[in-house]
Order: sequence, then C-alpha cells, then structure tokens
Amino acid sequence: MKKGILLTAVLVLLMGCRTSDVSIFDHVEKLCNKDNGKLWGVNLYSPVLGVDSLRNIVSNVSDAPKTFPADKPVANSTTELDGKRWTMVLWPLSGDEIHQSIVLIHEMFHYRQPELGLSPDKDPNNSHLSNRDARTLLKLEWNALKSAATCNGEQKKAALADALGFRERRRQLYPDFIAEENSLEIQEGLAEYTGRRIVIPSDKEFLQSLSELDYLLESDNLTRSFAYLSGPLYGLILDQSGFAWHKEINADSDLGSSATAIYGIDLPNDLEAAIESAKAKYDFDSIDAFEESLQRKLEERNETLLKLFAPDNVITLESPKLSIQFSPDNMIKMDDGSMIIYGGTAFCDWGSVEGHPLKVTGDWRRIELPRLDTLSVKGDTIITSGWTLIRKKKD
Repeated sequence: MKKGILLTAVLVLLMGCRTSDVSIFDHVEKLCNKDNGKLWGVNLYSPVLGVDSLRNIVSNVSDAPKTFPADKPVANSTTELDGKRWTMVLWPLSGDEIHQSIVLIHEMFHYRQPELGLSPDKDPNNSHLSNRDARTLLKLEWNALKSAATCNGEQKKAALADALGFRERRRQLYPDFIAEENSLEIQEGLAEYTGRRIVIPSDKEFLQSLSELDYLLESDNLTRSFAYLSGPLYGLILDQSGFAWHKEINADSDLGSSATAIYGIDLPNDLEAAIESAKAKYDFDSIDAFEESLQRKLEERNETLLKLFAPDNVITLESPKLSIQFSPDNMIKMDDGSMIIYGGTAFCDWGSVEGHPLKVTGDWRRIELPRLDTLSVKGDTIITSGWTLIRKKKD
C-alpha cells in the first residue's frame, strides 16, 4: 500500500456476543496448518498483535511487545514494530469462533501478499461506485454470481455470462476505473475470500456465509467495500471450475477475465439488449427503486461536502509520512482522488488529528479540515465541533 496507508481492511462482523481470547490463535494455527499452502503455496499463519482500546497487546508470539505506541494507527492491517512485521487486529475480536477466524486469516493473507506477488502498487480509487448506474450494475453482477454459484452445467454458464455482462457494461461506462476495480478485488477481495475459504471449506456453507454481507446492497458507500463481496463470489465460482486458478493470479489480474476464460464465456454482441433482457431475473426492480432514493441522498450529501470543504473554508496541513486509521464504511472517495473520512484518525510527523470529517488530498501530502466552531484550546490540543488536533510535544 502506498505512502504508509494503514486501512481497516475488514468489515467487522457483529455476529453473536462472544469476544475473543487467546485460544483463537491455536484454532487458526490448526486451520492454516490443515491448508498448509494448498490455496496459495504458503502456510498463511503469521505473527499477530491484537491491540485493545488501551493499546495493550495480546499476541501469538511469546516475546511480543506489551503495548502499542500511542502515535501509530491501530487497524485490522499489517504493521511494523520493534523491527518486525506483524499482522495487526483490533482486540477483542467480535463474533463467534468462525468469524474471528475469518478476520484473522483475512489479515494473515495481507501479511503474505507481498511474497505472493499479490500486492497492488496503489490505493484504488473507485469513486464511480457513487453513481447510480455503476452501483446498479454491480448489484446485478452480485446477484447473478450468487445464482451461478448454486447451479451447474449450462445454467451455471448462463448465469455467469449474465454476471460478466453486467460487469462489462459497467466497465464500458467507466473505462478509467477498470484497473481500480481489479486492484481492490485483488487487494481486499482475495483476502476476504481466503479467510472464508480456509475457515469454511464447504461451497454451500461458504455461499451461505456471504449473506452476512447483504447489507452492502443497501450501503450508501461501496467505493472501498464492494470487493469484500465480489472477491469471495468470484473465488467461489473459480473454485467450482476445478481449475488451479490460484497459480495464474497476480497483482494485475482481473477475476472476471479469469472466470471468462476458464468457463469459456462469450458475451453477446448486443450487450445492452442482453442486459435489458436479463436484469429482471436478478431483482432489478428492487435495486432500481433503492438506487433512485439513494441517488437523491448522495447528491445532497455531496453538495454539503463541497460547501464544507470549499477552498475558503478549510485549514490545510502539510502531512509528511501520513498514515490513517479508519473504517472503509466511513470513507467517501471523491472524483479527484481525495478521501473524506468520518471518525478516522490521521497520524503524521507533527501529531495526529481525529476528524468527523477530515479530508486527505489525492496526493497523500495534505489534510484539509473544515473551519468549525472551536470548543477549546489547551496546550497542544485543539478541539472543535468536528475534529480534534493534537500536536506532538517538542523534545
């Protein structure tokens, strides 16, 4: 990931009420040893730092640090500490043993991605998924993939062809974002697929588990989260082919193109007519009604954000060595490549700022803060009605 970006790389699954204890490490180690490289050629088990709200650490490594530095972001991601690279997770983990295991293996896959050659070299910008037609075609693609995953033979090929047709049409409309979509599907989609595949070997149960992500169908922000469903769906479809597809994947791969080649799919010449004929099979009316309502909401939101972050209404902070802690559900990717983040914390050389919202410019060199009512100034801390800035004390 570029320029020290630390992203919250999983969607927290709030299933059940159990919280994690260190026995989950033993369980995940057994799962990884059972796989032992069958998926990706390496055993994914890796050193873990579980960091709680007080920055205390639990770990599967006996000599791990006891506390996490206050000036480093905490996220489900990878990190470097004491000269070592670690898988990092927010502690305690939510949910039951299955969901905790998925989260850990998802993050362990990120730890192994560089050596597997599966680390895209940029932070993808999928801002087009704020547009109604792109989102509609994405959701039709998901529904068609789910259908393809439940049938065989010609029925499977027909549903997969529909999914790939929806995908291709979206990419015809937004050609500048083809590489961006592919990048996030490799970066996050394969991580989510891997976590679920190792924990849930049954195809039927794997597909059932994806119902936990159905909330994405009604999410107002898919720019960073869409791959958490697309990746597992394509991974499952590719698994069902029986082809050793994992060996063919690299950082620049297109999972849709892989499915097209493996299943021998030919898209129709008149793609628009084919989509018009097929869309009713995949709940188009419900999707369209939701998107019509959402589009009005997003237009109002974007108008508000443009005013809030107007050039004459922002404080701009140069931010070398920038890293950010945030949830992908609380990030809005703008057309210029900038990100508006709610409830995130940015860390850099001069200190940190927690914003609701804050803006990170597309070049990852500046933070913009809206001029809001100042509530208090005490020493190196400034608190406003929307953000808090803390400057590091000088030595």
